[in-house]
Amino acid sequence: MEKNKGILNGPKVTRRNLLIGSAATVAGVGIMSSTLFTPALARSKPAKLTVLGDSAPWKGTIIEDAIPAFTKETGIEVEYIQLPNEPLVTRARAELTSGSTTSFDVMQMGASMIGWMHPYMADVNELMKTAGGKYAADFGMDEFSQASIDLASIDGVQRGIPYRSTTYILHYQPDLLEQVGLSAPPSNFAEYLDAAQKLTEAGKPNRFGVGYCARQGGAIVDHFGPYLLSSGGGFYDSKTKEILINNAESVAAVDYYASLLNKHKVVPEDALTWEWDEIIANAQNDRYAMGITLNASATPINRSDKSKTKGRWQWALVPGRETIADSRSSLGGWSFAVPSAGANTEWAFEFVQFITSREWAKRSMEKGNASARLSVLNDPEVIAKYGFTKVMADQLKTAIANPRDAYWGAVEAQLRAGLSKTLLGQASPQDAMDEVAAGWERTMRRAG
Repeated sequence: MEKNKGILNGPKVTRRNLLIGSAATVAGVGIMSSTLFTPALARSKPAKLTVLGDSAPWKGTIIEDAIPAFTKETGIEVEYIQLPNEPLVTRARAELTSGSTTSFDVMQMGASMIGWMHPYMADVNELMKTAGGKYAADFGMDEFSQASIDLASIDGVQRGIPYRSTTYILHYQPDLLEQVGLSAPPSNFAEYLDAAQKLTEAGKPNRFGVGYCARQGGAIVDHFGPYLLSSGGGFYDSKTKEILINNAESVAAVDYYASLLNKHKVVPEDALTWEWDEIIANAQNDRYAMGITLNASATPINRSDKSKTKGRWQWALVPGRETIADSRSSLGGWSFAVPSAGANTEWAFEFVQFITSREWAKRSMEKGNASARLSVLNDPEVIAKYGFTKVMADQLKTAIANPRDAYWGAVEAQLRAGLSKTLLGQASPQDAMDEVAAGWERTMRRAG
């Protein structure tokens, strides 16, 4: 992934240089202190802040715990408006492009949104320079992975503070591998298929070797991504607009991915109906022995009392095409940003720093978040408790973000359709990806 080249013609955006210019120190106040703190903020305190975000469940710690704590410490109420993704984007776009003051003070900004949203969000470096709240002096921006910083930045300007970093890792049940004579998780595609076939045979009729999301919906492209990237394939070059999805490596990835379901039958047929919730539920119900899925899914799969497979899972890097050195994974995530046209930008940024702080980042792991702070992921207590975080931190080193330009929303929908045709046996991998590539060319040409 190309690193950021600078902030406003300045030096490269890194985690450390964003701390330059931070406001004066506010020391000696712990996150769980009952003492009411008074941040040194210039603007008058609002009665309420409004956050606009999606309806996914991973924000439990923010809504149930952090917001009440913030209100107790500041006296400011916080309303978190949660919308499904499409209504969320529609409302945000309408307000941000209107030229008027936004009704919301904080935006939950997904990686796929920043391509069009970034001009309307305040520069984090500038917010840090004038911040005067509780976390202004010792926020620890250097503790975030550079990948997560890059994901919240466009053209060298950081527009949000990372909260959730999503990459894909291999989830597997080691006891089941041992029962079929395998002492370690697969490290390449050939080993992955061999293990899947053995596990499917041993698990008949209910448990399969592999699980993935094959429904033509929001999860299909992201679950295919690690197979694509670990094959040496790609989507397209955001700078040159060179389309990669129908080159030899990408088509080979589609062929391998579809063959797990159609040819080798090591994936449950009803995976054609699976999305985010189903990949978790079916792991909990022991429908598959291995799956390349979201890092944070490890918590409900392996720790929930609802899971029949609780405590049985371990994690490893995504297998590579030939060797583990080929391992790559999709990178996504969410950050919290402050609209430039918001009415309470200073207090909004104080709230963002509060919920993304070290302490709340660590606590957020319990309710399904995957923190973007490496200090949390590599914390010995966190590793011992959750298991997957060390593997996640290692996978982040080679994770690759999906394109984040203005095209991605439209072209991603076309790829969903192409993958679905292949998985349903309606088109060959080459024909399906050629059709996708032709659609992408038209989309990009129309957009100029």
